[in-house]
Amino acid sequence: MRQLINNLFFIIFISSILSFSAQAKQENTPSTRHDVNKDTSIKVATYKDRDDIDHEDVPEDKFNRGQPRASLQGFLVAAQESDFLRATAYMDFRNVNQDVLDLGKEELARELYIVLSRNIIFDTSDVSDLAEGDLSEQHTPSYREVVGSIKTKQGTVNILLQRVPRQEDRVRIWKISNSTVGKIPRLKKEYSYTPLGEWLFEHLPAVSFIGIMLWQWVYIFGLFLIIYSLSMIATLLFTRLLIFAKINITSETKRFIEKPFSFFLATILLRVLTPEANYTLASKSISEGATLLTIASMWLLFSFVDLLKVKMGAYFVSQNKPLVVFLLRPAGTLIKSLIAIITVLIWFENLGFSATTLLAGLGIGGLAIALAAQKTVENIIGAVTLYTSAPVKVGDLCGFDNTIGTVEEIGLRSTRIRTLDRTVIYVPNAKFIDMLLENYSEREKMAYKPKLFLSAQTKHADIESFLASLLSYLKEQPLIEQSPLRAHFKNYNVKGLELDVLLYIRTTNFDVYLEEINGINFKILALLEQNNCQLNVISDRQ
Repeated sequence: MRQLINNLFFIIFISSILSFSAQAKQENTPSTRHDVNKDTSIKVATYKDRDDIDHEDVPEDKFNRGQPRASLQGFLVAAQESDFLRATAYMDFRNVNQDVLDLGKEELARELYIVLSRNIIFDTSDVSDLAEGDLSEQHTPSYREVVGSIKTKQGTVNILLQRVPRQEDRVRIWKISNSTVGKIPRLKKEYSYTPLGEWLFEHLPAVSFIGIMLWQWVYIFGLFLIIYSLSMIATLLFTRLLIFAKINITSETKRFIEKPFSFFLATILLRVLTPEANYTLASKSISEGATLLTIASMWLLFSFVDLLKVKMGAYFVSQNKPLVVFLLRPAGTLIKSLIAIITVLIWFENLGFSATTLLAGLGIGGLAIALAAQKTVENIIGAVTLYTSAPVKVGDLCGFDNTIGTVEEIGLRSTRIRTLDRTVIYVPNAKFIDMLLENYSEREKMAYKPKLFLSAQTKHADIESFLASLLSYLKEQPLIEQSPLRAHFKNYNVKGLELDVLLYIRTTNFDVYLEEINGINFKILALLEQNNCQLNVISDRQ
């Protein structure tokens, strides 16, 4: 479990960077000045379109407020460092209602930063760096600059920068407009943190990682640990309740419920129970990547495949098909690979990347691989056929293509067979399943059919006596099947007088079989001598 958590944190670390960079590229609710103008169908010619940019007219200012871009950056940096006293230097408090000022300038700066972090991801490169601002903006006075907008229940509120005279020398600089400052209390009512979030925000160090502040990391992981602990307790009690109710569950099922399912349940509950108020756009972008949910889903599905393998293995063993169990491992690996590919593609879609492009690449590459691996695929299908239909099994003695041998291994590509000469033959599975296979190990008894040819001078009475004595002897042997059991005068031809003898020995052990027919052969020779029956010797040319 400890190793899983370590791996989990590492994956979250990597994926969070990806998700933050990808989500920032998506077009969501308008958040920058460029988005605002685009949504109001105003064609904007920003400072990037101008060839006559001249920064010499930007006034000197210790807070670097001589242009809109630098002033906005200064406020954001000061707020991120929790230096809200410095952040107030970038805000215009002139003509602001006294009830608003009574909240305190630093508190107003803090509340404005919270509202902005929950609604806007600034791309300050879109903000003008000219001393006079972007004069091409329509529907906005020349001394103001729209840098973003926030949707509220009462309507959209524009975040404005305004060019105002500096108090000391009346030099015109840029600050956050007093119109925006006056609306901070109204914005706070909709976009403030929860009391716990406010407390963590105030008491933890003002450091951030990939755009997410330390208090949010502490809050999310702390909440997850609490939910995960409760989920583990709930699933543990559930399995104990099943046992108490005398419902038979295996140790594998119990482990599945208490570990991967518990983790998946905690992940779902985290997404449901985490208050929306404590999310900023940066943390929401990572949450929408569903990295933790992706990991939990993959672990759950992988564990479910392993559980199915155990259940199906027990079923096939009960059905006297133990060899199919060997096929479950590669089949499980294949299913897990498909799950991993599908899950990763969904994850990339959540991060903002196009899975269609990835699928197109995989499709072309997969086609090339499929064509190159056609024979391999045929052999794998052959292995599946051998495992499921089981014409032969490992350890069986079989005959095929004028060869007799023992099956030693059925692999995914070929079947290994040890011949009677102790050599090894590897037969491709696709070819092996198409052969005429004779499985000697499936015999429930072994036949013995000796060919006896007597001399043409053998008397009729001697043949009858021999056959009667032989049948009488065979019926007394405990290992010989009584039906069918034959001993007849079958035919006469140039080879002599042919006798037909057929019997079955009740054994599948070849050594026992040889020992039994050894005694039968000696008895036949003795009965031939007793009944004056002469075997006809047949030369190879006959």
